Amino acid sequence: MATVFMRWLETRPGDYDRGIRLLTLGRLRPLKERIAQQHIREGMRVLEIGCGTGALTALMAARGAAVTAIDASPAMLAKARQKVAASGSPVTFVQMDATSVGDRFPAGSFDLIVATLFLGELGLEAQQVVLDACAPLLAPGGRLLIADEVVPSGTAARLLYTLVRWPLVLLTWLLTRTTSAPLRDLEGLLSRAGFKASQVCAALGGSLVLYQASPTDEATVARPRAVRLRHQVTLRTLLIDLWAAFFRILPPYPKVKPGLYAVGRPGPDSPVLVTGNFDLTVRRLVRAIDGQVDAWLLVADSAGINVWCAAGGGYLTAERIVAAAKAAGLDGLVSHRALVLPQLCANGVDGRRLREATGWQVHWGPVRASDIPAYLAAGRRKTDAMRWVRFPLRDRLEMVTVTLGFYGLLILLPILVFWRHLFWPATISLVSLSYSYAVVEPWLPGRDGLAKSVPMTLIALTGLLVYTAVWDPAPVPQLFGRAMGITALSFFCTAEMQGMSPLMRGEQANWGWEAVVGAAMALTYWLVPLALGWR
Repeated sequence: MATVFMRWLETRPGDYDRGIRLLTLGRLRPLKERIAQQHIREGMRVLEIGCGTGALTALMAARGAAVTAIDASPAMLAKARQKVAASGSPVTFVQMDATSVGDRFPAGSFDLIVATLFLGELGLEAQQVVLDACAPLLAPGGRLLIADEVVPSGTAARLLYTLVRWPLVLLTWLLTRTTSAPLRDLEGLLSRAGFKASQVCAALGGSLVLYQASPTDEATVARPRAVRLRHQVTLRTLLIDLWAAFFRILPPYPKVKPGLYAVGRPGPDSPVLVTGNFDLTVRRLVRAIDGQVDAWLLVADSAGINVWCAAGGGYLTAERIVAAAKAAGLDGLVSHRALVLPQLCANGVDGRRLREATGWQVHWGPVRASDIPAYLAAGRRKTDAMRWVRFPLRDRLEMVTVTLGFYGLLILLPILVFWRHLFWPATISLVSLSYSYAVVEPWLPGRDGLAKSVPMTLIALTGLLVYTAVWDPAPVPQLFGRAMGITALSFFCTAEMQGMSPLMRGEQANWGWEAVVGAAMALTYWLVPLALGWR
């Protein structure tokens, strides 16, 4: 259950050790001490994958091991360096992604490879890529130690594990908009990578395990054949579309299994298109090219998030695409070396890093999937129209519907419970304001939701005055309450829903000001009636 907080804790390295100690009920530290005491000898060459803040690194270095510690997070490595520097033990720190470990170090470089609470952070294909690379890196007689979270085998233990873990999953998603998963079939993964594994010990009801693995002479890694994708409408796709129309920003996200797929009948010369594993993204891409293009579709793990948001949030990266390409065995499948990536993921995918790691050329495709056939027919050349990001009315209405699903629950459910008489007025106001904002958003002055909230609020207040004067006259105190409610909803819709637009920053940029304005409005709503004697 600890790895569910890894994403959040990695953004706060100062709190990382304390958080992991709490989430593992203090059982991870003794496990690391056991690794250092029972498996580390002086002079041993050790590779630690995903060293974090260096707790285990320091323990192993203190016992005389020559430790090479890698991690993709600069902040984590900085904390690890501080921790190890205090002990005075020499350690080599390397900032890198674990999927490139096989390319970075020579074969037979290490006597021991160790990873604690790391593999569970990776997608399945990245897990296999990392494990595939480990066996060649070990010297004769070398071993692999993995301590990670797994699903317990017993029914009672699994039930308790689920009851404890799911609140953590929800909290992590609220904090980071993502989560992680426990390892499944770790022994199978190790076997396919050429290891014979045995469980050394377990803790936390069998959910935290330590495995020891030794290379065998036989690796059973089998590259799966590419599954053929076609555009088709089924009951499953209809249900997913219905969910996505209102609640696609809520987990569980509908996902496609990462891997290599075939659209049409691609051959060695066919283009390779890269995308994330959000189900709606994959199906819309297939719908746009099926019957027009024969292509390989490389689906990378984007945590089930669309390519634009996933790249911006750090969930679709060059490293994840590298892992997907290696796991698919692309080198032996096609005769060219060209990957076509969505233009909208350029905000988070380092094209140069991707080229250096794979030797493949990176081409940024058009913004919209519907332009891909014309783009490929023109020899991967984009017109200006293919480059521009647009946000037409149809897209605005779609995204307002999506955000209303979440924000409607956030706002309307408490109103239904505590202020039932206001439920329908609030519902009508929220829906009307949201769709009105979708219609007029391009013409409202300002470059983000905060600025646009002023004219939007004025429009809404004008509508309220017309409604009050023509259909439902109200005394001044009641009119004041209505005005405060409409102002709050108008401000919320414009400031918070700007995240639906590809032309603005994410709504998180407004959270500080939203808190300030919200507090000021609450104070006004409380003080004005007291000052005027309405209460």
